[in-house]
Amino acid sequence: MTKEEQHGQLVLINILSCIWLGEWDRYEEFFRNMDDNLKENFPFHSHYNQEDVKLWYENHFFIPGDYFVSPYFSSYIKKGHDEHEERKKDLLCLIGLYEKTGFLYPLEKEIYPDHFGCITAFLGSLIQESIKADAEKDEDYKGKLAELKRFVICHYILPILPILEKNAHPKIKHTFFKEFLTFYIKMMQEEWREVA
Repeated sequence: MTKEEQHGQLVLINILSCIWLGEWDRYEEFFRNMDDNLKENFPFHSHYNQEDVKLWYENHFFIPGDYFVSPYFSSYIKKGHDEHEERKKDLLCLIGLYEKTGFLYPLEKEIYPDHFGCITAFLGSLIQESIKADAEKDEDYKGKLAELKRFVICHYILPILPILEKNAHPKIKHTFFKEFLTFYIKMMQEEWREVA
Protein backbone atom coordinates (compact mmCIF):
# COMPACT_ATOMS: atom_id res chain seq x y z
CA MET A 1 0.00 0.00 0.00
CA THR A 2 1.38 3.42 -0.95
CA LYS A 3 1.85 6.25 1.52
CA GLU A 4 -1.06 8.14 -0.07
CA GLU A 5 -3.32 5.08 0.20
CA GLN A 6 -2.41 4.67 3.87
CA HIS A 7 -3.21 8.32 4.59
CA GLY A 8 -6.48 8.00 2.68
CA GLN A 9 -7.36 4.90 4.68
CA LEU A 10 -6.59 6.79 7.90
CA VAL A 11 -8.89 9.68 6.91
CA LEU A 12 -11.64 7.20 5.99
CA ILE A 13 -11.39 5.38 9.33
CA ASN A 14 -11.35 8.70 11.19
CA ILE A 15 -14.51 9.84 9.39
CA LEU A 16 -16.27 6.60 10.29
CA SER A 17 -15.24 6.81 13.93
CA CYS A 18 -16.44 10.46 14.04
CA ILE A 19 -19.90 9.31 12.99
CA TRP A 20 -20.02 6.43 15.46
CA LEU A 21 -18.96 8.80 18.25
CA GLY A 22 -21.12 11.76 17.20
CA GLU A 23 -18.13 14.10 16.74
CA TRP A 24 -19.83 16.38 14.24
CA ASP A 25 -17.42 19.32 14.34
CA ARG A 26 -14.53 16.99 13.55
CA TYR A 27 -16.63 15.29 10.85
CA GLU A 28 -17.34 18.67 9.25
CA GLU A 29 -13.65 19.58 9.38
CA PHE A 30 -12.75 16.49 7.34
CA PHE A 31 -15.31 17.37 4.66
CA ARG A 32 -14.48 21.07 4.68
CA ASN A 33 -10.93 20.18 3.65
CA MET A 34 -11.94 17.55 1.10
CA ASP A 35 -12.09 17.94 -2.67
CA ASP A 36 -15.68 17.87 -4.00
CA ASN A 37 -14.89 14.90 -6.25
CA LEU A 38 -13.80 12.87 -3.20
CA LYS A 39 -16.97 13.77 -1.30
CA GLU A 40 -18.97 11.85 -3.89
CA ASN A 41 -17.39 8.63 -2.55
CA PHE A 42 -19.30 9.09 0.71
CA PRO A 43 -22.99 8.52 -0.16
CA PHE A 44 -24.15 9.45 3.34
CA HIS A 45 -22.58 12.90 3.25
CA SER A 46 -25.11 14.37 0.82
CA HIS A 47 -27.75 13.74 3.52
CA TYR A 48 -25.79 15.53 6.24
CA ASN A 49 -27.43 18.35 8.15
CA GLN A 50 -25.84 18.78 11.57
CA GLU A 51 -29.03 19.66 13.43
CA ASP A 52 -31.02 16.69 12.07
CA VAL A 53 -28.10 14.30 12.28
CA LYS A 54 -27.39 15.22 15.92
CA LEU A 55 -31.01 14.56 16.85
CA TRP A 56 -31.18 11.22 15.02
CA TYR A 57 -27.76 10.21 16.35
CA GLU A 58 -29.19 10.53 19.86
CA ASN A 59 -32.28 8.51 18.86
CA HIS A 60 -30.35 5.79 17.06
CA PHE A 61 -27.23 5.30 19.16
CA PHE A 62 -27.64 6.97 22.53
CA ILE A 63 -31.17 6.95 23.94
CA PRO A 64 -32.77 3.51 24.33
CA GLY A 65 -36.16 3.43 22.63
CA ASP A 66 -37.95 2.44 19.44
CA TYR A 67 -35.16 3.66 17.15
CA PHE A 68 -32.19 2.59 19.29
CA VAL A 69 -29.41 0.47 17.75
CA SER A 70 -26.70 -0.46 20.20
CA PRO A 71 -23.25 0.83 19.21
CA TYR A 72 -21.52 -1.77 21.43
CA PHE A 73 -19.87 -4.98 20.29
CA SER A 74 -20.93 -6.82 23.45
CA SER A 75 -24.60 -6.27 22.56
CA TYR A 76 -24.22 -8.51 19.52
CA ILE A 77 -22.22 -11.48 20.77
CA LYS A 78 -23.94 -14.86 21.04
CA LYS A 79 -26.23 -15.14 23.97
CA GLY A 80 -26.28 -18.21 26.17
CA HIS A 81 -25.76 -19.39 29.69
CA ASP A 82 -22.12 -18.22 29.61
CA GLU A 83 -23.04 -14.84 28.13
CA HIS A 84 -21.69 -12.77 31.02
CA GLU A 85 -18.36 -14.59 31.04
CA GLU A 86 -17.99 -14.35 27.25
CA ARG A 87 -18.68 -10.61 27.26
CA LYS A 88 -16.26 -10.12 30.13
CA LYS A 89 -13.57 -12.14 28.34
CA ASP A 90 -14.03 -10.21 25.08
CA LEU A 91 -13.94 -6.88 26.89
CA LEU A 92 -10.81 -7.81 28.83
CA CYS A 93 -9.11 -8.97 25.63
CA LEU A 94 -10.02 -5.71 23.91
CA ILE A 95 -8.79 -3.65 26.87
CA GLY A 96 -5.57 -5.67 26.80
CA LEU A 97 -5.06 -4.85 23.12
CA TYR A 98 -5.62 -1.17 23.84
CA GLU A 99 -3.15 -1.17 26.74
CA LYS A 100 -0.56 -3.12 24.76
CA THR A 101 -0.53 -0.44 22.07
CA GLY A 102 -0.94 2.59 24.34
CA PHE A 103 -4.41 3.36 22.96
CA LEU A 104 -5.99 5.51 25.69
CA TYR A 105 -8.92 6.83 23.67
CA PRO A 106 -11.67 5.10 25.70
CA LEU A 107 -10.29 6.61 28.90
CA GLU A 108 -9.85 10.05 27.37
CA LYS A 109 -13.38 10.07 25.91
CA GLU A 110 -14.95 8.19 28.83
CA ILE A 111 -16.63 5.59 26.64
CA TYR A 112 -16.78 1.83 26.89
CA PRO A 113 -13.97 0.11 24.99
CA ASP A 114 -16.37 -2.02 22.91
CA HIS A 115 -18.15 0.97 21.34
CA PHE A 116 -17.91 0.68 17.53
CA GLY A 117 -16.52 4.22 17.37
CA CYS A 118 -13.79 3.27 19.80
CA ILE A 119 -12.94 0.04 17.95
CA THR A 120 -12.91 1.96 14.66
CA ALA A 121 -10.68 4.65 16.19
CA PHE A 122 -8.36 1.87 17.38
CA LEU A 123 -8.05 0.68 13.78
CA GLY A 124 -7.13 4.27 12.91
CA SER A 125 -4.38 4.25 15.54
CA LEU A 126 -3.02 1.00 14.07
CA ILE A 127 -2.96 2.56 10.60
CA GLN A 128 -1.20 5.63 12.01
CA GLU A 129 1.42 3.42 13.69
CA SER A 130 1.83 1.50 10.43
CA ILE A 131 2.54 4.77 8.61
CA LYS A 132 5.24 5.53 11.19
CA ALA A 133 6.66 2.01 10.88
CA ASP A 134 6.78 2.49 7.10
CA ALA A 135 8.66 5.76 7.47
CA GLU A 136 11.14 4.08 9.84
CA LYS A 137 11.35 1.03 7.54
CA ASP A 138 10.44 -1.25 10.47
CA GLU A 139 8.90 -4.18 8.59
CA ASP A 140 8.69 -6.39 11.71
CA TYR A 141 6.59 -3.85 13.61
CA LYS A 142 4.50 -3.15 10.52
CA GLY A 143 3.78 -6.89 10.21
CA LYS A 144 2.70 -7.09 13.86
CA LEU A 145 0.38 -4.11 13.35
CA ALA A 146 -1.15 -5.75 10.26
CA GLU A 147 -1.75 -8.93 12.27
CA LEU A 148 -3.37 -6.96 15.08
CA LYS A 149 -5.55 -5.08 12.60
CA ARG A 150 -6.60 -8.41 11.05
CA PHE A 151 -7.47 -9.80 14.49
CA VAL A 152 -9.57 -6.76 15.46
CA ILE A 153 -11.50 -6.77 12.18
CA CYS A 154 -12.06 -10.53 12.19
CA HIS A 155 -12.92 -10.84 15.89
CA TYR A 156 -14.67 -7.58 16.82
CA ILE A 157 -16.20 -6.24 13.63
CA LEU A 158 -16.98 -8.89 11.01
CA PRO A 159 -18.91 -11.29 13.26
CA ILE A 160 -21.42 -8.64 14.27
CA LEU A 161 -22.00 -6.93 10.91
CA PRO A 162 -24.88 -9.21 9.80
CA ILE A 163 -26.56 -8.96 13.21
CA LEU A 164 -26.04 -5.20 13.34
CA GLU A 165 -27.49 -4.83 9.86
CA LYS A 166 -30.52 -6.99 10.70
CA ASN A 167 -31.13 -5.11 13.96
CA ALA A 168 -30.64 -1.67 12.42
CA HIS A 169 -32.73 -2.16 9.27
CA PRO A 170 -36.17 -1.63 10.85
CA LYS A 171 -34.98 1.02 13.31
CA ILE A 172 -32.75 3.40 11.37
CA LYS A 173 -34.99 6.07 9.88
CA HIS A 174 -32.67 8.93 8.95
CA THR A 175 -31.18 8.59 5.44
CA PHE A 176 -27.73 9.76 6.59
CA PHE A 177 -27.49 6.86 9.04
CA LYS A 178 -29.02 4.34 6.63
CA GLU A 179 -26.39 5.25 4.05
CA PHE A 180 -23.65 5.37 6.69
CA LEU A 181 -24.38 1.86 8.00
CA THR A 182 -24.51 0.42 4.49
CA PHE A 183 -21.21 2.14 3.72
CA TYR A 184 -19.60 1.05 7.01
CA ILE A 185 -20.61 -2.59 6.57
CA LYS A 186 -19.44 -2.70 2.96
CA MET A 187 -16.16 -0.93 3.76
CA MET A 188 -15.36 -3.21 6.70
CA GLN A 189 -16.11 -6.31 4.63
CA GLU A 190 -13.82 -5.05 1.86
CA GLU A 191 -11.18 -4.14 4.44
CA TRP A 192 -11.29 -7.69 5.74
CA ARG A 193 -10.69 -9.10 2.27
CA GLU A 194 -7.68 -6.79 1.98
CA VAL A 195 -6.09 -7.76 5.30
CA ALA A 196 -6.85 -11.50 5.10
